[in-house]
Formats: sequence, C-alpha cells, structure tokens
Amino acid sequence: MQIPLKNKLLPLLCGAALLAVGACKMYDPMGNRVGVVKGTYHNTTARFNAYFNAKELFRKNVTNFETGYSISYSNILPLLKLPDEGASAGMTGDMDLIVEKCSKVIANHKVSKWTDDSYMLVGKAYFYKGDYYNAAQAFQYVYNTFPNKDLKEEALAWTGLSKMQDKLTEDAIAAFEMAEANISDAKKSKRFVYTAIAQFNINQKNYDKAAVALEKAIKAVKKNALLKANYYYVLGQVYEKKEDYIAAVNAFKQVRGMQVPYELELASKINAFRLTNISEGGNTDDLIRKLNDLLDDEKNTGYKDQIYFVLGAIAQRKNQADSAIALYKLSVSNSGKNLNQKALSYSRIANIYFENKNYDQAHLYYDSTRAFIQRDLPDYDKIIERGNKLDELIVNIKTIDREDSLQHVAALPDAERNKIIDAKVAYIQSQIRESKMEQNQVTSTYNTQAINRFNNAESSGSTWYFNNNNAIAAGYNEFVRRWGNRQLGDNWRISSAQGIAPKIFDTDPSFDLKKLDAAQPDKIKTILVNNLPLTPAKLDSSNLLKQNAALHLATIYDEDLEEYNAAIKYYEIALNNPPPLKNGDEIVFNLNRLYALTGNTAKAEEYKSRLFNQYPGSSYSMAMRNPGVAQTENNTKKEFEGLYEAAYKDYSNRDYDKVIEANNVFQATQANPYLKSKFALLAALAVGKTQKVAPFEAELRKIQQSYPNEEASKQAGDFIASIETNRADFDAREFALEERSIATANDAVSISKRFEAEKKAEEQQRDRELADAEAKSYFKKASENAVYTFVISVNNPTANLNRIRQGIGQFNRSLYSDKNYTHNSKVINNETQLISVTPFPDVETAKEYYRRFRDSREEIVGLPDDKYDFFIITTDNFARLVSQQTVEEYRDYFRINF
Repeated sequence: MQIPLKNKLLPLLCGAALLAVGACKMYDPMGNRVGVVKGTYHNTTARFNAYFNAKELFRKNVTNFETGYSISYSNILPLLKLPDEGASAGMTGDMDLIVEKCSKVIANHKVSKWTDDSYMLVGKAYFYKGDYYNAAQAFQYVYNTFPNKDLKEEALAWTGLSKMQDKLTEDAIAAFEMAEANISDAKKSKRFVYTAIAQFNINQKNYDKAAVALEKAIKAVKKNALLKANYYYVLGQVYEKKEDYIAAVNAFKQVRGMQVPYELELASKINAFRLTNISEGGNTDDLIRKLNDLLDDEKNTGYKDQIYFVLGAIAQRKNQADSAIALYKLSVSNSGKNLNQKALSYSRIANIYFENKNYDQAHLYYDSTRAFIQRDLPDYDKIIERGNKLDELIVNIKTIDREDSLQHVAALPDAERNKIIDAKVAYIQSQIRESKMEQNQVTSTYNTQAINRFNNAESSGSTWYFNNNNAIAAGYNEFVRRWGNRQLGDNWRISSAQGIAPKIFDTDPSFDLKKLDAAQPDKIKTILVNNLPLTPAKLDSSNLLKQNAALHLATIYDEDLEEYNAAIKYYEIALNNPPPLKNGDEIVFNLNRLYALTGNTAKAEEYKSRLFNQYPGSSYSMAMRNPGVAQTENNTKKEFEGLYEAAYKDYSNRDYDKVIEANNVFQATQANPYLKSKFALLAALAVGKTQKVAPFEAELRKIQQSYPNEEASKQAGDFIASIETNRADFDAREFALEERSIATANDAVSISKRFEAEKKAEEQQRDRELADAEAKSYFKKASENAVYTFVISVNNPTANLNRIRQGIGQFNRSLYSDKNYTHNSKVINNETQLISVTPFPDVETAKEYYRRFRDSREEIVGLPDDKYDFFIITTDNFARLVSQQTVEEYRDYFRINF
C-alpha cells in the first residue's frame, strides 16, 4: 500500500519543529535564559491579558486628556502635555486599575518579556495620577534593573519629569544629565529624552539649554511632520525668549512649509511678520498693514482674537495705552471658546491699568483673568498674587466707605435717617422680586438644558465638565447670551436725594436675597437699623473696623504698591481717628519716613516732633535720635553672642567658676531675654557641677521666675522635675551634677566602654532613622546651591497680619536696607497664613536672619509665642509645603535638620 504524501511529511515536520524549538533561545527582561515553552506561555498570557488591557486603558486616558488640553499660540506651546492636579484627579481611578493589572503581570509572569514594560507602565500610571514620588521609584527601578538601553534612557527621562513635577529641581537636573550623558546608547528613545530635557529647561526659563535640546529632538523626529512642525514652532518661541529674532524667524518659517493645521500656520506667519519687523528695526506701519490684511481674509475669521492681540501688543509697545486696551478688548470679544486667549488678553488689560495705578479697573480685569486662567499662562503666579492683593485693597476700601456711610446715616436727624432707610427698604424689596423672577427663569431654562446635555454627554462619552474646555466655553457663552457682558453690580432704581440709600449696607451678610421676603418690610428695616452705629459700643466697633482697614490699606500701599501718598493718607486715617493705636509710635515713625521719601520735609519734621513728644521712650524715638542705633544694637547683639560663646567654651573646659562670674556680669547688660536666659541656665549648670543640690535648684527656680516664656525656663523645669523625683539620690551627692560615679576604677572603665558602645549604637540608629525619614519625607535635603526663604506661620485664617507685615518691613529697613529682601503673604489649607521673606543665598545667611528675628520677635509680631511659628526653608521645599498645604510635617523636618 502506498503511504499518502501528507502522512510521510507529518513526522518530518514534527521533527523539524521540535529541532527548531530546541534550537530557539528565549530570555527574560533581565537577560536570563528561560525555556521556550515556559517563555512562550508567559509572554502570550502577559501580552494578551492584563498588560494589553492596562496599556489600552492608559492610552485611552492619555488620549482623552491630550485631546481636551487647551493651548494658546501666544504662550510657549507645551512639548509634553503633562497633567495638572485637576486632570490627575480625574484619571486616578483608571490609573489605580492600571497599576493593579500591571502588578499581576509582574507577580505572575516574571519571566515574560513584558515585565519591564509593565514596570514602566506602573511608573507612568503613578505619574498621570500625580503620585510623583512612587512614579520616580518605579522608573528608577527600571533603570537599575533591566538591560534594555532604550528603556533605561526613557526611564531616566521620566524620572527627571517626575522630579520636575514634584518641584525637586536638583534631582531632576541630575536625572536629565545622566540621561543625556548616556543617550548614545539609545536609538528609539532619543526624541523623548531630548524633548523632556527641553521641556524642563523651558519650565526653568533656561532657554539656551532648551534650544540646544530641542534642536536635537527635531533631528530625532523621522516621519511625524506635525510633531516636527510643533517642535519648530516652540523652537521659534524659545529663540524669541533669547532675543535671537533671526533664528526665531527661521524656525517659524520652517512651520509654514509643512502640512499643518491652519491655526498653527497662521500663528507662525504672524510671529514671523512680527519678529522680522523687530529684527530689522523698521517702523511698525508695514507690520500693522500685514496684520490688517490678515483680518480682512475670510479664512482668518476664527482667528481674529490672536491677530487683535498682536496689534494690541504693538500699540502697548508704542506706549499707546488706550489703543492697546481697545485692541485687547477686541481680542476678548472675538475669542469665543478660546479661553486661554481670553485670559491672556484680559491679563494685558489688567497689567496696563495696574501700571497706570488705576487699581479699580485693574482689579476688575484681574478678576476676569482669574475666571479663565490656566497654570501655563505667563506670569500666572504674579497675576494671582496681584489679583489677591487688589482683592484685599478693594475689600478694605469698601469697609471704610461702608463704615463712613453708616456713621453718616447714624448721625442724621431721625426724620432724615428714616427717609433714607425707607428708600433702602424699597430698593431691597425690588431686588428680592427681580431676583426671584430671574431665578425662576434660570431654573426652567437650565433644567431643560441640563437634561439635554446629560443625554448628550452619555452618548458622546463626555469628560468631567471642568476638564472639558468645550463645555466651559458653552456655559460661558450661554451666560453671556442670557445676561450679557455686564459688570456684576446692583441695578439701581432709586434716584435723586435717595441715592445714598443703595450705597449703605451693601456688603452686609444679612442681605441674602434668597432668605428675605419682599412682603416683610418691617423685618428688613429692623435689620438695617440694627446695623447702624447708634450706640457708643456700636460706634466703637465701627471705628475699629475702619481703623483696621486703614492700617491694612496703608501697609499694602507702602509695602506692596509703593504708593507712598496713598499710604500716608491711610496711616493718617488710622492715627487720627479713634480708638487710640497701641502701636502709634510705629505709625508716626512711618509717616515721618514716607513724608521724607515724598520730599515733604515740613510734614516729616512735624511727625518727628510728634514722635519725640508723644513717645519719648519708644525704640523708634531712640532710633531717630541716634540714626546709627540700629547698627550699634546689631553690633552689641554680636558682642553679647560672643560673650555667651566664650562662656560655653569655659563650661566645656570645666572652668565653672569663670562661667558663674561671667553670668553675674552678663545679667546686668541690655541683652535680650532669650540670650540672658540661656546664659543663666549655663551658669546654673556650672553651679550644679560645683555645689550641692539646694543652690543648684535655687538657680533653676530663679530662671523659671525671671524668664517664664523662654526655652531655658522649660529646660530648668525638666531639671527640677528630675530632682523632685529623685530627691534622696540628689541629696546624697557631693555635687548636684556629679562628674564621676562612686564605682571602682575597674567598674568605671567597664561602664565607660559600655556607655561608649551604647552611644555609638544610638548614633548609628539615629543616622538610620534620619536617612529613613529623609527618604520618606516629602521635603528633601538642601543642595549646596539652595536658596532659602524665611517663613512666619500663623495658624489662624482671620488673624490680622497687618502688624506683622509692618514689623517685618521695619525690621528689614532697619537692619537689611542693602539686601532688597521682599516679603509676601499667602493662605494655605484655608486656615494657615504664611508670610515669607526672600531671598537668602545660603543657609548661614538665612540662619543669621532667623536668629535676629527670634531675638526681636516680640516687637515685630505682637502675638503670643504659641500663636505662630517661624522657620527657614529652601525655596524648593517651600514650593512643596504650599503644594502639600500643610506646615505640620515641615515643623518636624525643620526641628531635625536645622
């Protein structure tokens, strides 16, 4: 019988397959050889189960995030679209699921070739959920563990990005430098590594290094024309920052020859026009003509906001403020859904008003800016800070206006006062009716639209509203359509002589229209009358509110805005109106200083005389009588500190009698209580070393009595508690603090060795604990080149920091007039107020400032010690502190490390 051909071939094929399998070599990601069957199984199950699902989920999240990422061609475009805190929060659930899936691959399929990729995906998931510490840990593990060179380089770049996002600048630099040093080993990851380095340097405003890295990233882009065009556009923006306008124009021109979205092409064309004009030093007429031609082109209808913005910038550069404002407003009105452009144009208008000292208008436009601003807007922090400062300014101006109005109405004859109150009641009734009508209309309209939008959102897979710029823009446009671009204010309907009525009570929290009934005029009138300062107690409260507001305004105008005439106005309001000021000498001193600065020598002399006559014993009077007193006091403080250091050396050398004698002299000096208490404690210890327990205890109790608020008093209390607990033992001693035990010499040697061993073990344990704490702490060890900040922390959201700000300003002017230190305030976690002083170039300078502040804190702060805290911190760690919104953890870190 003839055997069929297929039956003949089957054994041969099976044998060949087995030989092939036997000849194959498979390796895990660590480079270790594994069996073919085993390797194939783990590769297949890892690839097509958990890892595949995790990778797809990650891709979907990142794509959705990047699609909704709003950019403005007026800002430097992001090379990498990195999530902020809000975006990370929206992805946290899916990223946790990705970590879980990849962890299963790592645990169950260690020999699969997807293990290293799974670790990378874990790191990226942590990164996108905003957990930068664990992200960096995962990426560092990949770098240290797996041999794949491209993966190692990519992991280093992601480590740098994680450190960058975590505000660990020095660590980020180290990671990027290591990645760049080994980049020749990589092939596929070069573009990403150079892109990450460029993004980091752009963020750091190190445009020279950014340009170099970006040029290399462009060379590494092979086929992606759109990506290359974006890189060229950013390169042009970077060169513009370097003021290399010719190179910038060349970069922008590279974009125009590529197949790119029209918006990018137009932005490149505008920038090339603009920078060519600057580089050639020509007049702007030709540039304006070209831009107007672009406005007339129908293709640019949707991009008029950007063109008007550039025209506004040209007018601003020519110091044509009115024209610039008009053009920026046209940019806003044409910006539609382009929220970034809207914010940028509003901020330019606000800046013009601010620079021209029109703070009312500046406040309005900073408010508008904050409604649309995103973190990547240039000068974001400056805009927020100015807006917040102007909020304070306007609130305090309104407080003074309100209290003036209330006091004015309260002082009127009954008939005239009642006429004004009745007018206000009528006005409030009309507002209640109008508010309820509008609310009913809005509720009806928005209920229908909300249902429609909900249904649409379900069908389209819409993302969370505040991460969706289209949704925000739709909501904004709907608001404008319904209400118009109007200023938020009352619709005055009461006129003529009754005009004063609407101006009073306006900021009173009692007038929540939703809680008032237009049909109850008597109730409304009762509320109004109760708010009038008709009794002495209420008048005192009104005056105090007015005075505090005036002091706050004076400080803002003096310290922040340098508007000295306005500062004078409000200092005088605070000084010349009841109640009497506790720190009147300081205010009079400031008025003398400000009048001298503004050239009004007569008024300066008037306040100088007033200071001498009314406050003859004040430190401000002494400083003015002896202009060099501040420096003299500083020198004296250094002398006192030197005396203490000398006594401490004597104590260390066991020259106890000399320490006691030096303390007797020191206590008669004018040294501050902190230093005196330390010296007294040192002398008490010297007494303990040379006398029995009774005189030692007496010295300790003297310290408690003389310096109850100082740290030395607490330490003295600890000694006293130990004495009371072990009274019999102390009474039996020849000296209260014995130098040696009554054990034999041999015992002493043995004990000494044991103590030394225990001490060494304790030190080693402490070193391990410190290292462990450092690794786990959110705060990081300072680099050699770290810059420092001094911070005062007040754990009370309503505490008036005006006194502290004034005190810091005076302290800096007196002792550091040549240093240009600045101080700012901010609130974290809605309850802690921080005042920061910067910059200190090194830790010793910061410590010296800390010590001087500590010694003078009673005069500067005016609060009990338990109501505030103060410390020094690196600028990097301060950014982390603000980001974490907590001071508690840093207090422990400061105590251990400083």
